[in-house]
Amino acid sequence: MIEPPKPGFTGVVWEARPPERLARDLTTGPGSVPMAEAAAEWARLATVFGAAVLEYERVLASLRTAWQSGRSGEVMEKVTTLRDWLVDAAGTATANAARLQAQVAAYEVAKLTMPNTADIQQIQQVQATLESMGAMLGAPIRAIAADNDAEADVAKAVASRVMRSYETAAEPLATPWRHQEPPKIAPEQALAAEQAATAAAAAAPKAMPGLGGMPIGSIAMPTLPPRALSNYRAPVYSQSTTTTEPTTKSTQVSATTATGQSAPVAPGAMGGAGGGGQDSARFPRASLAGEADQIGLEGEIQAAPAVLGGTESVTKAPTETRAETGGAP
Repeated sequence: MIEPPKPGFTGVVWEARPPERLARDLTTGPGSVPMAEAAAEWARLATVFGAAVLEYERVLASLRTAWQSGRSGEVMEKVTTLRDWLVDAAGTATANAARLQAQVAAYEVAKLTMPNTADIQQIQQVQATLESMGAMLGAPIRAIAADNDAEADVAKAVASRVMRSYETAAEPLATPWRHQEPPKIAPEQALAAEQAATAAAAAAPKAMPGLGGMPIGSIAMPTLPPRALSNYRAPVYSQSTTTTEPTTKSTQVSATTATGQSAPVAPGAMGGAGGGGQDSARFPRASLAGEADQIGLEGEIQAAPAVLGGTESVTKAPTETRAETGGAP
């Protein structure tokens, strides 16, 4: 008694399926390109883990040289576990790359050994033609039909055997690849604080160019209340009717004579003399440096000589003092 074949991890009985379907399912699709790309990525990851092992080993060597204390051995033993995990991860990645490369090779072999779809279709067409002509031609056609049936059985057997072999080769990929998590060599609070600081720095508003390091959010703009509308009132300007009247104040000025005695000066000599009592504008006259301590009369003339450095004073008699008026002389 022939036992039926046991299905593999897919649960498919390959002998029960027609060969043309097996050939179509195998050859239709992306092929081995995705598996080849995955194998290359696993190989690259294994290389990265290997470089990390070397770098971490240099860090451990520097730490052993720079730090020696009572608890340094305990700490070094704990941090060394990460280096061991990196070594295991590099080996696992290398093994995964090898598995995928083996699967790529298995697919290419199955594709080459699978009966051609065109050949299978040709065999089926010959079978249909011989079945239609077998009743008319008799025994010779039956012999040809028997040979054609044998070829169809061979194609079916080969297709089922190819798929079963391919299923066996792909069985390592049926189970998920478990990887050990990295060991914890530092408390989680430090990592959480670092991540929070990074997030806060990324979320902080940027400063405007003219404000230096001041963030934009720190500037508070005052909000003015809306102004109520009212009737327009034209401004009124009032003019003052107060006028200022000039007052005349008589001041008695004493003149000093050459003998050192002061002589009174009449108030009329200070004001206007010709017709009218109009006050003429009086301007102060600056005295020379040599005679700053003397106050001359109105008729006194002080002039500087042609040569700088000296002063001359021409004094007239007090009796010849004349009054200046605002009119013509």
